[in-house]
Formats: sequence, structure tokens, C-alpha cells
Amino acid sequence: MLLTSKYSLPDCPEHTLARPRLLSLLNDSHSDQLLLVTAPAGYGKTTLISSWAATQDNPVAWYSLDASDNEPSQFCRYLVESVHRATGNGVPETHKLLTAQQRPDPALVISQLLAELRGLPSELRIVLDDYHQIDNEAVHDATRFLLRHAPAGIGVVLTSRSQPPLGLASLRVQGRLLELGSDELALNTEEIAQLLRQRLPFTLDSDRAEQLHQLSEGWPPAVQLFALSVRDREEVDRYLGELEQGHSHILDYLAEEVLERLDPQLRELLACTSILTRVNAHLAEHLSGLDGGQQLLEQAARRGLFLQAQDSSRQWFRYHPVFARFLQRQLTDPARLLELHRTACDTWQQLGQPLEALRHALAAEDKERMRQLLSEQGEQLLREGQTRILNDCLDWLGADELRRNARFTLIAAKMARDNFEHDRCEKLLAAAESWLQREDPQRWREYEGAFAAARAQAAVARGQTLLAKEYAEEALGLLRDEQTGERIAALLVVGETGFCLGELEPASAHMQEVEALALAEQDYPSAAWAICQQTEIAIAQGLLKKAASLQERAQRLIEEHLLTGLPISEFICRLRGQLMWEQGDLDAAAACARRGMQINRKVGERWLLPEYTLLLKVAQARGEKEESLEWLARIDRLLAGERYHRDWVANADAARMRTWRALTDQPAIAAWLEQAAPVADRPSNHFEQCHGRNHVRALIELHRWSDANRLLSRLQQVARECGLITDCLRNLVLEAHLLWLREQRDGAVNAIREALSIAVERDFSASFLQIGKPLIVILKAALEDGLSEAEADKAQELIRLAQQQPELDGGIRIELDETIIREILDSDAVPDFLRHSPLTPREWQVLNAIHSGLSNERIARHFKVAPSTIKTHIRSLYQKLDVKDRQEAIALAEQMLRSVQDQP
Repeated sequence: MLLTSKYSLPDCPEHTLARPRLLSLLNDSHSDQLLLVTAPAGYGKTTLISSWAATQDNPVAWYSLDASDNEPSQFCRYLVESVHRATGNGVPETHKLLTAQQRPDPALVISQLLAELRGLPSELRIVLDDYHQIDNEAVHDATRFLLRHAPAGIGVVLTSRSQPPLGLASLRVQGRLLELGSDELALNTEEIAQLLRQRLPFTLDSDRAEQLHQLSEGWPPAVQLFALSVRDREEVDRYLGELEQGHSHILDYLAEEVLERLDPQLRELLACTSILTRVNAHLAEHLSGLDGGQQLLEQAARRGLFLQAQDSSRQWFRYHPVFARFLQRQLTDPARLLELHRTACDTWQQLGQPLEALRHALAAEDKERMRQLLSEQGEQLLREGQTRILNDCLDWLGADELRRNARFTLIAAKMARDNFEHDRCEKLLAAAESWLQREDPQRWREYEGAFAAARAQAAVARGQTLLAKEYAEEALGLLRDEQTGERIAALLVVGETGFCLGELEPASAHMQEVEALALAEQDYPSAAWAICQQTEIAIAQGLLKKAASLQERAQRLIEEHLLTGLPISEFICRLRGQLMWEQGDLDAAAACARRGMQINRKVGERWLLPEYTLLLKVAQARGEKEESLEWLARIDRLLAGERYHRDWVANADAARMRTWRALTDQPAIAAWLEQAAPVADRPSNHFEQCHGRNHVRALIELHRWSDANRLLSRLQQVARECGLITDCLRNLVLEAHLLWLREQRDGAVNAIREALSIAVERDFSASFLQIGKPLIVILKAALEDGLSEAEADKAQELIRLAQQQPELDGGIRIELDETIIREILDSDAVPDFLRHSPLTPREWQVLNAIHSGLSNERIARHFKVAPSTIKTHIRSLYQKLDVKDRQEAIALAEQMLRSVQDQP
């Protein structure tokens, strides 16, 4: 008796995710190719092939294999039965042959089968599902015979957890083999997002979907379990934490599907090496005590045990992280686990991999190994951005160990500084200085210059520019020639303080010298930092093309020296994102932000503030209200719980301010202004200027226009003195808006004209668009008064961009003047009767205010007149517009305003 389920096409599970990118690959394959789909358990091999087979016009013969199919006669019977049924009883002679013989010869059966198939009028695909169940060489011989002699139009599809031993090299060379592996079958970020949109009762934000992708590496069961387990937003982080530790349901699945099927020797090797981030034969043999490490690793990889080769020579392998966490659960003896970590530490040291060695020294709780590695390699690991492991090791060693070891103190202090923990940084330095001065003065003299350099870096991060400069100059006088790392750090501080003090040209020249010194010392992270500082200086000078060139140079440097995972790489991405946003390339800006998030997520969410800020600015520019509110909430949460450099805070506040303005959230603006830090007396750098403009914007929204004007004048005076060209332009745009609101038309036009003269032949766009729709009116007024040809071209370009930029609330926002009113009256959107009985300028303004949703009382306060006067204007314009009520007036105003605002 044959089981029909073994030769029937299986039903696709309900809610199967459509995978067009894979289905298109399968549809483009040739009928005489072998389609080989290999991946570990759970990757959806059967689901993919069955969903593809269900869409085929030509017949598909399906054969689901299990362990019993290792008997050759059974293999032949099911193979023939599946083909016979799929082809509409198309191989009757072969079917009779099997019926007549109790133990048929496989070669004879397949020869007869292929002979009959040559006369088949259509193409045929034969699917052998779960081929990893086969270990009988006689069945492999039969399959090889089938592949070698299949006539044109007859194709075979194999799904398997392991590479089948079928001698496929010749098919590969002939181009007759199409292979899909776990890399192709893994869900990508877009597919995960699509699946979660179908399954979850709420919308999961894109970076959480990306985090799920990183933790699961696209393994479908982990994603499916997420969709089944998470019912609301509050459960998202809990599940992701469980996945990182090893979710119990996933562990049960792997135990049943994978571990129970392994022989003891292979199980031992996998468990012992699962503590490694990557493994080769040398490590495998040392940790497991087994010989033949290379053969065992290759066997595990061939069997589809979530072990992937990392290089073409197949010397290095890596476990899927979910499987590695599962295997680690099998190591239940604590003493043995510690010994494995000590062995791993020593072996990694032999291989010249101090980071890996340090990880295992910490896991082994081995103080001596940890001290040795930190003393020899700690500073280099710090430069490489390995702060998490360094912090964990120093915390484990304890405060007393730090106080007695100047080298460890400096590492801990630098990490505290970079984490904006300024008080902790100074406390660490002071405690070590006190102990060394008292107990080991000779040692203190050796490290005094290094401590001064560390304090200089801490001061500049804290915004104490003059103090930072003093410490840096002191350090340069104390440091010995061989202390090149500290000398470069002090020199960087000298250049950065010059930049902060508005000394742009000297600071840029100084950073070029530091770059050359760092390159000579092969300190590539410091060299990249110096280039990034030059990039920021060029942006401040308005030299955006030069800045883009410098940013690309920094990017090439880190790529050439394989530093793309370091924190400096995030800084470089951020600079590119800022440049792309300024140019209006929102897709590129968002891509930079997400790349930065990938780099920084491993050190904690608090470091994602700049990326969240940029993504908020992108969402604002696209008019995406819900997306904007999501990023705004995240920024608010981070700013409430963390401390940051003024640069990050000022940029985040600028983005927040624009969202509040767009949504007319005056209480939020007033609350911010009440608690915001005061503007510096001399805002001589880009972040103090940005902070000052945030104050100006808040004052404008709260109708404190005189205060806004005074502050803006101070900002502009300092910006001109320091050559902060970009800030000059942004101040001018804001000044134009303020003057326009104060009905000082000529002053507004003069300010925007000067801004345009700066922007000509530069890539400035977004800086103009920050004032929103009023830009359209101001630019049109400037065009009417007369501009140079280049300025007029730039103005027209900016008008087009402003017209295309949507508002967050989806409404129309525009300030009216005579130019705009004439355009409205000339458009087809205006009823004829309005041309004969035109509105007065004040009635147009009142109509615009009604359209903006203002009450009569607010309109009266805005124009500083009595409410009765506004009611008189409203009655008059209702009569002229021939409308009965406020809603009809709003609808007509919407139609007319769109005629000039949303021109393509």
C-alpha cells in the first residue's frame, strides 16, 4: 500500500508569505536544470517549492521522502507512482513493470521511466523533497542515473538540509544546476516587515524589524514565533530579549528537529565550539579534544547544521546565532564550561586575536589572563571601538584594580567620557591620580601627560572649550616622544577647540597636520576623525562640495583598513546623511541614518539619537505624520533619560521644534523654552548657533518677535565674524521669515536675497525649506523686486521644492501677499463672481486664518483688533464668496490656495 500523502503536492500553510524574489528565480529556471534547495531546518524549503509547483502550467511530480525510502524498491515505487499520477497515467509500462516485480532493479525501472517520458507532450518537474533522509548508496546511484539520463524537458528539484552526495560538479560546470541556500531562503528585512504587517495587530517600527532581522538572521521560525507571541508594543522588547538569550520554544524545536539526529561525536564537537564567534579546525580540535576537526566541521556544514563557511577555502565557519545559543544550553557542567573558555582564550591568543581571547578570559572569570590582555591590547581595542567588552572586563576587575593601574584608569575614563558620563570620568582620573601621587610618584610622572590629554578630551566633550585647550597644551608639554597616541589625542583637542572658538581656517590647517601625523603612526581611526573634523569645518564654511569630497576620503580610509564597524564609521555615515538631507536626497539621507543605526545599535540605543533625529527630519520633509510622531517620541525618551553633547541636543531640538510648529503644539514649544539652556554669549560654532536659532523659532511661535529679533541679530553678528557661512544663510532665512511676519516686506526680501546670493552654485536646499510654506511667498516677492539670473534660478528651484513639500497635518499653509493674491485671481480655481467683487487684502488674510483653523478670538488677537471687527470682515467675505458658513468658506479657500501652492 502506497501512502498518497507521499506523492501528493502538499497544501501551502495558511498565511504563507509570498516570496516573489525567490519565485521569480524558480520561474526563470530551465526545465532540464537541477534545482537544488539546501538549508537547515525551518528555512521553508518545502513551502517555497510547493507554492511554486502549485502555480506551474506543466505537471509536477511530488515525492516526499522519509527514512523508509532508503529501501531501493520503495524509492522506485513511489517515484514512478508520483510521475504516473502527475502525468495523467503517462508511464503505464513502467507502472506495469513495478507491479510485476517484487524487487525491481532501480536502473532498469528508471531507464524504462525515462524512455516513456521522452514521448511526454509537455515538460515535467520531479520534486524529491527532504532528500537528506537518504543515506543508502543504491538510492543515490538511482538518483544520479535519473539526473544523468533525463531527456530534454524533464527537470528534477531536490530539497535537502545537507548537500546531497550526487557528484553535481559536472552539472554546475554545464550551467545545469540552480542552487538556493540559506542565504537566499533567509527572510530579508522587507519580507519580515511584510509578514509582520500581515500578522501583528499593530504596526512595528522599521528599526525593531531590523533588530529582529539581525537577531534571527532571517531564520523563519524565529520570525514566525515573534508574530505569534507578540500581541502589543509592550511585548516587543521582551521577545527580542528572549530571542537573544534563546527562546524556549525555539530550543525545543531545535532539540527535536536537529540534536536528536546527531551521533555523539559530532554532538560533542558542536557543543564545545558553540561558545566561539567563529571556528576553524585548530580551535575545534583544542576545545573538543577530537582529531579530524576540519572533516567534522565540513561534515556538520554539509548536513545543514546551521554552520556556514566564512571563506572560499572553507577554513573558517560560523554558527547561526540562534543555533549557537541552543548548543550552549547543552553545556550544563559549570566547571567544564569555564575550562572551555580558558582553552578558547589561550588558543585565540596563539592565533593573534586578542579581542576573542579577552571575551573568553572574562567568561572564564580569569583575572590573570584578563590583566595581561588589557595591559597589552586594551588601548588598541579601545581605538577599535570595543567598548562593551572593555567596560565589562574593567567592571569585573573592580574599582580598586582601576585605581592602582594607570593604564586601566585611562581606558575606563575615556569610555566614560565617550559615554557622556563626565562626572565619572573625572572621578576615575582623580582617584587614580591621588593613589599614584601617594603610593607610586614615579609611575605618576610617566602618566601625568596622558591624564592631562584625557582631561582635555573630557572637557571638550563637556563643552568647556577654554579649559579643554588649557589641558591639551599642558599635555603636549608633558608627553614623551613615545606617547604618540596621547599626543595625537591632545592635538585633536587643540584643533577641535579652535573650531569651537570660531577659528575655522587655523583649525582646518591644524586638523590636516594631525591627519598626516596619525597616518604616519598608522592610527587610522584618529586620521579618520581628523578628516571628519575637516568635513564639519567645510560644512560650517558653506563649502558643501569640499565637505562631500572629504567625507568620501574618510569613507575610503576606513574601508581600506577594514574599520567599517567602528564608531568613527557611524560619524562618517552621519556626515554623509547631513549632506544628503541638505541637498534634498531624502532616500540617501535615510539610508545613511539606518547604516549608522546598524553600527551603533550594538553599543546601546542611547547612541542612536543622531540617527533618530535625521529620520525625523526625513519624515517631516515627506509629510509623514505618524512616522514623525514615532521618531519624536523616541527622541523625547532619549533626551529625558540621557546626557549628550550640545551638538546632538541642538540638532534634535531643531527637529522637535519643527514638528511642534507643524502641529501647532505651542504648549510644547513654551515648555521647551522655559527649561532650555541659555544661548552662549558668543555662539561661535555651528551647534551654539543651532541652539540659538531654536530659541529664535520658539520666540517667533510665541509671538515674542522683538526678543527673537534681538537674539537673531546677535547670532548673525557672531556668524559673520567667525565665517560661519552656513549659519549666516540659515540665520538670513529665519530673519526673512520673522520680518515677513512683522509685515516688513522690504527687509524680508533683502534677507532672502542675501541668502540666495550665498546659495548660488552651492547645494543648499533644506536650510531654506525649514520655514515652510511662507518661503514661497517671500521668494515670489523677491522675484517680483528683481534678482540676478542665478539668484532667480535658485529661487524658482526652491519655490518648486517648497510647493512639493507636504505639511504634516495634510493641510494648506501659506502666507498671502499681493503677489500670491494676483496668482490666485488669475487661476482657474477662482469663481468668476470673485473677480468682479474682489476681497480686500485684510479679508484675504482673514479667509486664510479661517482656513488654518483659527477661531474668531485667535484671529482677532493675531491682528490685534476687536473680535467684532473680525466678525464684520467674515460677514463681508461670506457675501463676496457666496458661501453660507465656515465649512463652505474653508473648502473654497482650500481649492484656491492649492492652485498656487501645490503646482508641480
